[in-house]
Amino acid sequence: AIVKKQITRLKEPCLKCVDLVVQELSNVVRICAERMSRYPRLREETERIIMSHVRSREQQCKEQLVLLIDCELA
Repeated sequence: AIVKKQITRLKEPCLKCVDLVVQELSNVVRICAERMSRYPRLREETERIIMSHVRSREQQCKEQLVLLIDCELA
């Protein structure tokens, strides 16, 4: 029962960590895309593609974390 409480408390920080990583990746993508400022349409499309991929992986990562924590609680 004591361990289950501690495991439950890990859920929120884990999800917050994923959010922070995604935020940092967004910053890196934006900084890298600025180098393509001479090609604005290419820059926008590149940013859009990369960020849509990051967001889809973010959702998968969060689902896996929740599943892992639920398995540990079971």
